[in-house]
Amino acid sequence: MIAEVVVNYKSKSVDSVFDYTVPEDMENTIQIGSCVTVPFGNGNRVLEAYVTAIKDSSNAKKLKKILKFSKDICLFNEKQLELIKWMRDKYLVTYLDAIHAVTPPGTGVNSEEWILLKKDSGIRGEVAAKIVRVLQDNGAAMEVNRLMEFFDSNIRPAIARLVKNGVLEIEYRDTQNIKDKTVRVAKLNFETEDTPHIMKLLEKSNAAVQAKMIDILSECDFLSLSDLVHFANGSYSAVQSLKKKGYITTFDVTVTRNPFLNLPKKKTCAPKLTDEQESVIAQIAPSLSKKSYSPFLLHGVTGSGKTEVFMQIISGAISAGRQAIVLVPEISLTPQMISRFLSRFGNKIAVLHSGLSLGEKYDQWKRIKNGEANIVIGARSAVFAPLDNIGAIIIDEEHEQTYKSEMTPRYDTHEVAEFRARQYGSVLIFASATPLITSYYKAKNRQIQLLEMKNRYNKTIIPEVEIVDLRYELASGNKSIISWRLREEIAKNIENGQQTILFLNRRGFSTFVSCRSCGFVPTCPNCSISMTYHKFDNTLRCHYCGHSTPNYNTCPKCGSKYIRYFGGGTQKVEEEIHRLFPTATTLRMDIDTTAKKHAHEEILRRFSEENINILIGTQMVTKGLDFPNVTLVGAISADTLLNIDDYRSSERTFSILEQVTGRAGRSDKPGRSIIQTYSPDNKAIQLVKRHDYITFYNEELAARKAMWYPPFSEMVSVIFSGTSENLVEQCSRFYARNLDKLRELPQKTQVIGPIPAAISKVKNKYRYRIIIKCENTDFISGILLDAQHMCAKNKNYFDITIIIDKNPNSMG
Repeated sequence: MIAEVVVNYKSKSVDSVFDYTVPEDMENTIQIGSCVTVPFGNGNRVLEAYVTAIKDSSNAKKLKKILKFSKDICLFNEKQLELIKWMRDKYLVTYLDAIHAVTPPGTGVNSEEWILLKKDSGIRGEVAAKIVRVLQDNGAAMEVNRLMEFFDSNIRPAIARLVKNGVLEIEYRDTQNIKDKTVRVAKLNFETEDTPHIMKLLEKSNAAVQAKMIDILSECDFLSLSDLVHFANGSYSAVQSLKKKGYITTFDVTVTRNPFLNLPKKKTCAPKLTDEQESVIAQIAPSLSKKSYSPFLLHGVTGSGKTEVFMQIISGAISAGRQAIVLVPEISLTPQMISRFLSRFGNKIAVLHSGLSLGEKYDQWKRIKNGEANIVIGARSAVFAPLDNIGAIIIDEEHEQTYKSEMTPRYDTHEVAEFRARQYGSVLIFASATPLITSYYKAKNRQIQLLEMKNRYNKTIIPEVEIVDLRYELASGNKSIISWRLREEIAKNIENGQQTILFLNRRGFSTFVSCRSCGFVPTCPNCSISMTYHKFDNTLRCHYCGHSTPNYNTCPKCGSKYIRYFGGGTQKVEEEIHRLFPTATTLRMDIDTTAKKHAHEEILRRFSEENINILIGTQMVTKGLDFPNVTLVGAISADTLLNIDDYRSSERTFSILEQVTGRAGRSDKPGRSIIQTYSPDNKAIQLVKRHDYITFYNEELAARKAMWYPPFSEMVSVIFSGTSENLVEQCSRFYARNLDKLRELPQKTQVIGPIPAAISKVKNKYRYRIIIKCENTDFISGILLDAQHMCAKNKNYFDITIIIDKNPNSMG
């Protein structure tokens, strides 16, 4: 029996499948997705590998043999292997990159090389003698890299000679970051009817605590040692005494790390549906039983009850014996939302998102894999959940940028979801109050079915939007970042006991620090961007690489004392609110305040239960929140969204402002929203005031058609980075010259660049960019890879990193 495997080794030079013979004792258990260890390369280094095929013969000669299973669980099945191969071709990545995307993080086995001392005779040479002494001082066994730290020169040749002479031995030991969590438990070693007799014997020997432990264990099959010691008010030495006497046995049991322990789980039933909800469900439901790919775009205003539609569709899928995936942006995956699904579906739910520890993610993945959960809710990566009978995939807030991965593999969740939905003949639902222009275009062209919900669930009116021109605020003497109108409305809310959300798409205290005398602006020494001021610790920080430095009291360039911060971040807004409303209670929600585990849910819990007056935050407050007492939303500065170097800036401005205004007035109390801006006539802002997505779509579509932007074209970004700006530029131009074959294709293409990237330096690496527009990025994949391989072959560009990103989120 022959197995094809992909080795767990990060190098494009080994991005292939390799044939190995299967030992006889593994033939009945090995399968696609099995994890094994194999000897690899000339040195037979032991590596983990993943089985991708089983066959009877091979064209290769002198095949090596698989050593053993590295873990007792299969990481992927045949359908997931199809997905892995598709991602490798689609996103131009390695097998290993795709496998790591599909499987839970931290489960890979690393093989460490250990040097063992076998004898201390027959040693020649000063280096050899020192190697033996170091090993003797460290238990006669050391990991090779740790051993090398004791030497200034390469000791590999000396180790090889000592191995040959039998003085040393090399051993490879497997290590794994994530394993099953186990708890040590105890159980009785005798029949329960003997308990009274054993207890009397112990009490006679003055071992009352041990007797109590026996009594406790007689009431259960087994109990954790920690609970046994606690309930008996005893000690671990008492447990050991019982074990020595043969009365109990101790062993390990696997337990699941439960991320839902602190969430309410009160059972709820489906509410009465609106006419629009019933209509939408009636159009989707028949597709659940057809087992044929059925895509829908659900365009529903904020508060229209889309989540209840999702739940009804999920119930239909479960009733049909199938499974469901619900994808939401990370910032929308609030405890509120998870609790709502748990209350409806109970233990059928598994959740996957970045807030979980690696161990919790692994346990959730195992529950899904073992069939213990048939509904998966999560952020982007949950699209890879190991379900084997998917009936529905739902992408909520489908317009969100976070559905496009910024890490290798740079996949688009929409595309992966479509691939999986086609595999299983599933319903695929894209849902948003502000759909992507590309998604709505597909719906209008009948590539997906358009469904609409134009009214809020409880017939409440969508919040009125007022636009405040900040230019007149300055002219009237208001230097605060809070306009007169917003100040008045906040005061009303505080007086009426109602809550307010203030949104600003920037964390920290201010945008940048500048000297008024010479114009000096502190920039990150590693990146080509200005530093952001954080008042709580009086530091300047780079939000790209994390570099921080104390704030300046005087200008380091001219010595002037007139150096201060400009603009405003969430911290600055919070400080200004406290100045204007000293008695108001506030909470701030941004990446700084939610860095600790469970901080996100604690902030929302306090906002709800303590009726905090004002919640101030970044994009985290724009969606996923449903508080009946929130009646006012303030967007502090809409201009930060407009002024970005991207053709989608208007679309993103419209989406986020429409979403954040939708947080107000979600119960019987009417809501209102105030948008502060220096660009009050901007079309996106004006159309948010009217809540007019259709007009925005039509105008934006016309502009994109004129400029040949998506959905009329597809785009590829190629980023070059390295420590030498000259070499990075040369490599980008060399790559561009190797794109000449694009002219021979029967489709229209356009190459823009190379030019310095919008952020031209990050983490001490210079960056250049090429943008390619074409009709279909898949048709040019071969040319893109060939150009990359040509650069890799050129020794001058060996240290230049090239990243190919199809339909990227950012242009630089």
